[in-house]
Amino acid sequence: MAWPGLIPLRPLNMSEILNGAFSYIRHNAKAVLGLTFIVIGIASVVTSVGMGGYMGDYGSWVGRLLNDPSAADPDTLPFAPWTLATMYGGLLFSYVGQIVLTGLLAAVVGLAVLGRKLTMKEAVREVRGRMGAVFGVAGLLFLLGLGYTALLAGVLALAFAVGYFLSAFLGVTVAVLGIAVTIVVGAWIWVRTSLAMPVTVLERIGPARSLARSWRLTQRSWWRVFGLLLLGTIIAAVVANLVTTPFSLVGMFVPALSPGAFWVYVVSTASSYLATVLSSALSAPFVIGVTTLIYIDLRMRREGLDLRMQTATRSGEALGADVYLPDTGGDPAHPDARYGDRTLGTSV
Repeated sequence: MAWPGLIPLRPLNMSEILNGAFSYIRHNAKAVLGLTFIVIGIASVVTSVGMGGYMGDYGSWVGRLLNDPSAADPDTLPFAPWTLATMYGGLLFSYVGQIVLTGLLAAVVGLAVLGRKLTMKEAVREVRGRMGAVFGVAGLLFLLGLGYTALLAGVLALAFAVGYFLSAFLGVTVAVLGIAVTIVVGAWIWVRTSLAMPVTVLERIGPARSLARSWRLTQRSWWRVFGLLLLGTIIAAVVANLVTTPFSLVGMFVPALSPGAFWVYVVSTASSYLATVLSSALSAPFVIGVTTLIYIDLRMRREGLDLRMQTATRSGEALGADVYLPDTGGDPAHPDARYGDRTLGTSV
């Protein structure tokens, strides 16, 4: 049967999820890329200024070193401290921009599946009332990240203590095993919470319930979700790096041509800014599309979302965003209670 939007109304295989993530960008490029360039463009200014200053200072230092190797001072940093402060401080703005963009594009993908092509203004209107919950989810994920960092620091501290007080071999063994376990735990939690953003946007529930909902949806599907997320991230990273490498090389080598010149900092900042914006514009919409389609696919498999959509399509009803609201069977404590597990044998 024909389907109203960019994917068939049935559980999806790997190629359909990846093709769907490309399709929503291609068929609604004005809204998707417009939102991405605006949000990422604003959020990347501070970081790019810091990166441009860093690359300019580093290039100048390399130029002086090539002209006179004896001029290098090992006690002097090859960059000004403000560049690092600006570069890493700007990461906060970039993180906020990524949160906003994720919320906006999750709505665009969700409605593209229903055959609706949102404008930028309509996307903002769809998500405006959900931004508080989106930032709440981001805050909870940030706290999980801090906990993961603390766990890793604890493992390294334990390994150092074992190596110092007992033996170097035992210290290295503890470090290797501890880091391996920490990576596994981090990957497991990442996958189990990966769907919280599309959940909170499309199902209109709070941050804590969104994380719990993501946890339930990914149950018994960890490897499949992990493989799809990893593949989507790798594809996006490869494409983004191919396009942005020339800009990165400009920022790295141009400063050596004229150490200390003001135009060097301008060129470095501009190349860093273009590399950052282009990288995000090429990667973020695709990864967000993959993540949102994984969420929709799991709801089709587990809860019969596809059957609900097919019924509405056959009856001539106009599909709206309300179709994503979970049918709880009268029990709001269990958003996926009505349909049970309907996992199909569809290949990854």
